[in-house]
Amino acid sequence: MLEESTTLTQNFLEVISDPQPVTIVSYQASPAHVVNTWSSYIKVVDDSTFLVPAAGMRSIEADIAAQNSQLILTFGSMKFEGTEGPGRGYHVYATGEFVEAGEYFDLMKADLPWLRKVLVVHVQEVKQKI
Repeated sequence: MLEESTTLTQNFLEVISDPQPVTIVSYQASPAHVVNTWSSYIKVVDDSTFLVPAAGMRSIEADIAAQNSQLILTFGSMKFEGTEGPGRGYHVYATGEFVEAGEYFDLMKADLPWLRKVLVVHVQEVKQKI
């Protein structure tokens, strides 16, 4: 059965723990913008918030600044059992904001000195796809 939640579930956190690519889409922009990062860079703050370092991500940042903060992030891993066999994947529907100072920025900058800003992701819904 496919899992759906408004928070980060234990099954989702298993997937995020496997260092895999993550895709971030600002889908309300015209055209939509797509960027990528690694799941190993992401820090979970609580069950509905996580942090993504931004070295670039200027297209997504511009979309958010233009009041298009709706994002879809995709996560997946072959390491965990999914609904039809090996492999589990999720879409995370969220809003985002970029910060360049403060607690979240300092937390991320301590481990990732190359970052320019931090994308704070506020989860609205998590849907398992496979």
